[in-house]
Amino acid sequence: MADKHGSGLRYLALLVVLLWPAVSAADFLNPSFEGTIQNVTPYPDTFPQYWRLRNTDHTLFGSQVTNAWKTDGVYAAGLYSRLRKTFAVGDSQSLWQSVDLTGMSGVMFDVRLASYGNSAFPTFMNFEAQVLVDNAVLWTQTVDGAYLNQQVDVSGMSGTHTVELRIMATVAGVSQAANWTQWDNMRLVKMPEEKIIDAKVTVVPRVIVRKGGGKWFKWEDRWVTCFIELPEGYSVKDIDSTTVTLEGVSAHVGKDRWAKAESNFWNTRDWDWDRAKERMVKFDREAVEAALTTTGKVTVTVTGKLPNHVKFVGTDTIRVFEKCGHKHGGRCSDNCIRRFALDKWDDKCGDEGGKKCDGKK
Repeated sequence: MADKHGSGLRYLALLVVLLWPAVSAADFLNPSFEGTIQNVTPYPDTFPQYWRLRNTDHTLFGSQVTNAWKTDGVYAAGLYSRLRKTFAVGDSQSLWQSVDLTGMSGVMFDVRLASYGNSAFPTFMNFEAQVLVDNAVLWTQTVDGAYLNQQVDVSGMSGTHTVELRIMATVAGVSQAANWTQWDNMRLVKMPEEKIIDAKVTVVPRVIVRKGGGKWFKWEDRWVTCFIELPEGYSVKDIDSTTVTLEGVSAHVGKDRWAKAESNFWNTRDWDWDRAKERMVKFDREAVEAALTTTGKVTVTVTGKLPNHVKFVGTDTIRVFEKCGHKHGGRCSDNCIRRFALDKWDDKCGDEGGKKCDGKK
């Protein structure tokens, strides 16, 4: 009876160890595969602690720690095809672990693809090494050799995600050699601290009047334009307009020369003649109007990104009105708009004395 109880306790301990990664960690547990346990399924091999095995019942594959090749410590984790086993396209086995990727920019690792056991087949073949995050393949390799400091991009991912190391058959056949993927030195790369700088931004038009019925007045066009000037030490030529937003509205990127994502002669000049170049970007007017939920004097925020994890932020104050015209529905004259821009506009679209919106005293 004592042996049965001892055996049961050993299996219970093994089950606890195998299930441990289901609780996510802020870093990999056992990242260099130095901690080991004795696995029982499908073969009694030495297995990396805190890692779980997917497709455990697939007899084509083996999984165990190995010292045949390693980059950190004395062991690496091995996934391999067994000799003289039949395989089909897509057959696979993998190690996986749940990891908290909040604030991380990448998953870095070392891996070697190699063949053992048959001198007639000296190189890795018929299989593929893969790295997946949440079942999405982010890295692959099929060519024999060692690959150090490989990295997959996980920036923008937060919370718990499943990181998986996989070997997968790319063709159907019989394994004539043991094709190994040997993994080591798993690590997370932290997102660098983002530096925020102040930018000078000018938004045009200075006055936005919501257009009932979708018709623009003669002084309007379909765009809201923004001119961005950066402080000394930064170049507006480094602004990628795909990163620029105005109140959450993305800048327009298109076929027109001024609308290219990268800086060029048509969108980067000294527009205001102050001997400092500005980057011009444009936003769809209707989208901006929808984003501006208040009227009167409104401060709008423009943001964008530069290389080396630098973010710029700038604000400008414009006027926003729900409609333009006096109580009888007359349209705004150009003179009325000029008065608006000069901050001489009241809520009834007239001068301080409440004259009609026709530009006359």
